[in-house]
Amino acid sequence: MNGRKRTWTLSYYGIFLYRILLVLFLFFICRFLFYMLNTALFPGIGLQDWGMILTGGLRFDVAAMFYFNGLLIFLMTVPLPYRLRTHKRFQRVLQWVFYITNGIALLLNCIDFIYYRFTLRRTTTSVFSEFSHEQNKSGLAFNFLIDYWYVVVLFAGLIALMVWLYRKVQVRDNPPPAGRGVYYFKAALIFVLSVVLAIGGIRGGFRHSTRPITVGDAGAYVKRSHEVYLVLNTPFVFIRTMGVKPLKEVHYFPDNEVGRIYSPLHDPAGTDSLPFTRRNVVIMILESFGKESVGFYNRDLDQGTYTGFTPFLDSLAGVSRIYWNSFANGRKSIDAIPSIFSSIPSGLDPFVLTPYVSDSTKSLPKLLAQEGYHTSFFHGAPNGSMGFLSYTKMIGIDHYFGKTEYNDDADFDGIWGIWDEPFFQFFERKLGSFPQPFFSGIFSVSSHHPFKVPKQYEGKFKKGPLPVMECISYTDMALQKFFAKAQHQPWFKNTLFVITADHATVSYHAEYQNAWGDIAIPIILYAPGDSSFRGIDPGVIQQLDIMPTVLGYLHYNKPYLAFGENVLQRKGPGFTYQYSGGHRWIEGDQLLFFDGKKATGLYDFKKDRLMKTDLLKDSVTQAAALEQRVKAFIQQYNNRLIRNQLIAPGR
Repeated sequence: MNGRKRTWTLSYYGIFLYRILLVLFLFFICRFLFYMLNTALFPGIGLQDWGMILTGGLRFDVAAMFYFNGLLIFLMTVPLPYRLRTHKRFQRVLQWVFYITNGIALLLNCIDFIYYRFTLRRTTTSVFSEFSHEQNKSGLAFNFLIDYWYVVVLFAGLIALMVWLYRKVQVRDNPPPAGRGVYYFKAALIFVLSVVLAIGGIRGGFRHSTRPITVGDAGAYVKRSHEVYLVLNTPFVFIRTMGVKPLKEVHYFPDNEVGRIYSPLHDPAGTDSLPFTRRNVVIMILESFGKESVGFYNRDLDQGTYTGFTPFLDSLAGVSRIYWNSFANGRKSIDAIPSIFSSIPSGLDPFVLTPYVSDSTKSLPKLLAQEGYHTSFFHGAPNGSMGFLSYTKMIGIDHYFGKTEYNDDADFDGIWGIWDEPFFQFFERKLGSFPQPFFSGIFSVSSHHPFKVPKQYEGKFKKGPLPVMECISYTDMALQKFFAKAQHQPWFKNTLFVITADHATVSYHAEYQNAWGDIAIPIILYAPGDSSFRGIDPGVIQQLDIMPTVLGYLHYNKPYLAFGENVLQRKGPGFTYQYSGGHRWIEGDQLLFFDGKKATGLYDFKKDRLMKTDLLKDSVTQAAALEQRVKAFIQQYNNRLIRNQLIAPGR
């Protein structure tokens, strides 16, 4: 030990091992911080569970360490003259290679300290595509840095800790080895050994059958699928998703039998003989409107005192058709549009970011356009934001209205787009100019980070325990003003409105901090000209069901493909599919976790809202039946996307 500088000295290879262990130590700290900042999203984890999580976590940390430190390991182990290795300039190069590569890794981990709670996934390389169309990236980044300043502090602290620990140990100033041949032999041997260890670390083992571990391998260390994100680390996920990995065909059942269990093919001609009804269709997608915010669904919360933040939506729900258990099929805005308009869910990656987005499809707007409908989509963000412009064009929407078409920056919120109130008024005026019948969708923007309302409304709405709730109240008011004007228009009573959310968001009540609550959203079917189309059904509805249900309501009688179902004619309680670290299958009141090979958990979320009791061992027959259906769904989804079979035969 050097007392003057208070540093330790080690041999050259001792330093090498120390730096490798330092990276793993920093990754361990990041996992701990990730959990501490998102504890509410991982309830019910016991000591035994942590043993498995940390065991698996080490495996993925080792892989990430090798991915990010490949250059450092090469430079430190490639046989070089001893005096060059220990020279101050060479050591300075190694120092900055270490700082830069591992600084990036720490940054990726820190991003998910917060971003995870919005997406419920570790960040992948798809994040670049998700925000590639945003015109105010710097403004968005600045607002995130301000609002989540403590993450910036944590990142700075981790960097400072990394630098301090790195400098605490220096190379021992030994004389060069006497035998040059022995020295190079030893150096070459250690270089080869390092390469072998790196290959084994990246592959996750040394067995001949071992393939490089992937995100899906984390499921082996958890009981509940969402806990895989405690096992994983963001640097690993980021590297492993560079270039979206194609789906693989699965064959749980023979191709000629899988359709008997589940089929996305719909042929309504045999069940609906009524003539096609040319009603207008308006789908309103509300940003981050989690079901928790809607008082209509939550009269039992807070000992019956909870009123929610959507008084208008509550009143509208009372005169609409409601399916009590309503769910999103993803946790990102870009998951929502394909699910709602095309009845295609997302898997490991959002559908719009996969190679299969170019598959031939017949979405809801395209099918209605073929029936003579005028088609349009409204999004108050800068044109092209979230890739909506390109995707909506791809699925048959002819007219797009964004910030450019609104053409008045006085109503721009400075971050995301036009405030919802004026943009919804713009939407109402435009609808009146379209020929009937028309199909139109609108995607709101104001209930979004940085969670602000226009200055004239500051202090006007109830503030909740989460900042998004005030913004939700503002958008609810915007909806009220839209309908106040629309109800006087001649097209109004000839219209079916579908009001839903793109995804749920951060929640406050424990009842929503679980695997069903984090995808629970409102789905409201409102037909003002049809007084019989009202009431509450206890069954399930998902975003995937919107397309076939709308077609069913219109008595569309031609074949089409949709991964959801027409809830107006089904016989069972309905189902929901969602992927989040593993497959979730909801059917009736049951939620099944499936890791791709076997069921890993079964819960009754109606009786057990906090999902504390796993029924898997005591309900083997029921779990097996649900497992059969989720397997059939996955097989149909994977194989049809790969084979480009997303159109009904003959269409």
